[in-house]
Amino acid sequence: MSAKYDFDMDQGATFNRTLTLKDDTSTVVDLTGNSFAGQIRTSALSGTIAGTFTFAITNASGGVFSWKMTATNTAALPAQQCVYDVEMTQANGDVVRLLEGFVNIKSNVTR
Repeated sequence: MSAKYDFDMDQGATFNRTLTLKDDTSTVVDLTGNSFAGQIRTSALSGTIAGTFTFAITNASGGVFSWKMTATNTAALPAQQCVYDVEMTQANGDVVRLLEGFVNIKSNVTR
């Protein structure tokens, strides 16, 4: 089951988070061989991708990965409440949804 996490994102600003993945017992998850994907859409049913996150595993055995979107990409997002999710594909091919929720895109004034 995924965790619900709602947050704000600023148009035209770099979005960058570093996360440590732990299991239900608070044990760090080894990310070796895993990959991540995540998208923003205006609604869950929308066929149009508003934005795509990039991910990098920075410490596989420590369960640490980065979650990013460039300032150029956030500038192209619609200034409204959108939905997103983050999924992990495990080395064995299983897909696990880690996070989901609303992202409030805040308008950029300085351009």
